[in-house]
Amino acid sequence: MRIDDIFTLKNYDVMPFVSDFKIKAETELPVFSVPDEVEGDFDTFEPVITPQGVKDKAFLKYAPDPNIKIAGENKKAGIIVDIKSNVLYRYDKDGNPINAYLIASGKKSTPTDRGVRIVTHTEKSPYRSAIGTKRKRNPENYGPFAIILKKIDTKTGNQSNTGEFIHGCKKYEDTFESDPGRYVSGGCMRMDNSVIEKLALNVKKGEIVIIK
Repeated sequence: MRIDDIFTLKNYDVMPFVSDFKIKAETELPVFSVPDEVEGDFDTFEPVITPQGVKDKAFLKYAPDPNIKIAGENKKAGIIVDIKSNVLYRYDKDGNPINAYLIASGKKSTPTDRGVRIVTHTEKSPYRSAIGTKRKRNPENYGPFAIILKKIDTKTGNQSNTGEFIHGCKKYEDTFESDPGRYVSGGCMRMDNSVIEKLALNVKKGEIVIIK
C-alpha cells in the first residue's frame, strides 16, 4: 500500500511533508493529531490561523493572559503579539480574546523588540508623525493604516518613542500572501491590508499592547 493512497488532503501536496520524516518503511507512518475541538471532515481541514483572522474558540482559549500591572494599576491589554508564532491576538475591553491574526515581524538582523507598548493614535497613509526616512520616501510600502505605539515602562508608566508600529504591507501584497508568519520586516509588525484598515478604526488611544 502506498502512502499517498492512505493520506488524501484536498488542495495540499503532502508528499514533501511526509518525506521530512525520512520514512524507511510503510509501517513508519507520521501521526496526525487533530484537537477534539476541531470539527469537520479531515479531508477538508485547513489551517486554523490566517492573515484574515480566526474567531474559533478552540484556538482562542490558548490566547495569552492580557492582565498586566502598569505603575501599580491593573490593566488589560487590547492586543498581544506572540513573536514566536507570529500571531496577533485581539481582546475586547473585558480581556476576552475575540480574534487572532497571522502577521509578519522583524527579521533576524532587525528583530521586533519585546515589551509593553501603548497606542498613541492611528494614522492613514501617507504618514505624518510615523515618519522615518523610508516611510517618508515610500509610504505606500507600509499599507493604508498604521497603529502608532510608544514604549511604556511597567514600573513607572513613563513612555518613550519606538520606531516599531503595526501597519499594513505593499499594495501588491495586499492579500498578504507573501509574508504571513515570516520574519521579514525591519522590526514593525505587518498585517493584511484589509485587516489593518478595520483594526486601526477599532483600536483606542491608550490601549496596551504586549509584545512577547
